[in-house]
Amino acid sequence: MEPDTNDQAVATLSPSSETGTEFQGDEAAEAVTRYVVVEVNHNFYGMPTSSTVELMSSQMVSVTRVPHSPAFITGVVNHRGTIIPVVDLRSLLGFEPRSAETEKLSDMFEGLKNDHVGWLNALQEAIYTSSEFTKATDPTKCNFGKWYESVVEGSSPMSAMVADDPILKALFDRFDRPHRNIHSLAQKALNFKEDGKVEKAIALIDESRQTDLAEMCTIFDQILEIVSTRLDSMMVITEVGSRKAAIAVDGVSFVVDCDDSSVEPLPDTADNTEFLSGLVHQDDGTYILIADLDHIYNIACPSKG
Repeated sequence: MEPDTNDQAVATLSPSSETGTEFQGDEAAEAVTRYVVVEVNHNFYGMPTSSTVELMSSQMVSVTRVPHSPAFITGVVNHRGTIIPVVDLRSLLGFEPRSAETEKLSDMFEGLKNDHVGWLNALQEAIYTSSEFTKATDPTKCNFGKWYESVVEGSSPMSAMVADDPILKALFDRFDRPHRNIHSLAQKALNFKEDGKVEKAIALIDESRQTDLAEMCTIFDQILEIVSTRLDSMMVITEVGSRKAAIAVDGVSFVVDCDDSSVEPLPDTADNTEFLSGLVHQDDGTYILIADLDHIYNIACPSKG
């Protein structure tokens, strides 16, 4: 499920969102807890709204690094005049940081750019030396072409993101023309070579570098910028007793009321359970893992003294 709260810069929760709400009826009153449900590494985690003060985008605040802090403390922020720690829930739960996803995508894009730089260089080398040109001329057979088709067909991790974002989809569609132009260049250049028109062949390759390849590189950079923005984390400002902390999460998804009796123990086979207190199954087959804020605070921001 794609988080839908990242577009909201700041949200203050209603004071009426309390733990232990009771509904009176024909049956015995049943305790209900309201949770803010956040997403971390494609999993849902619930934090009681009674401990949740505010929601904000990480872009809205400046995080100051603190030397020698644990890996799960990304720094501190000034929240309404109070300096509070920022707890990276991904790191605390044992997942790799969100920034690693951006770095991986950037590395992949650089590799795809370089593939086509190498493709044109190899074609130029074949023109100059009369060696055989062995690179793929079918645009669906190169590394980029295979990746592009996987996104279009829906089998890539990026497929849903591209399909759900009209701007990203429009940018992605722009790849097709320059990419096909580059691959159609091979036979034209080789024909010039056969006719003894080496200079024309090289001019054709140089023109493609300045137009089609340059356009593809620009599209890569624009897509990376958009994806990086979408991967910016949200911060949930929480409060336990007199302590306060910002919990960095991938996104904030929804608010839900759960009967306390519906909270089940974590299965023995579950991973990363140290900072969790239970789970709640949803009607759609998904489940919400309940964050143990008390334990998180004891580890990440223990009381002074």
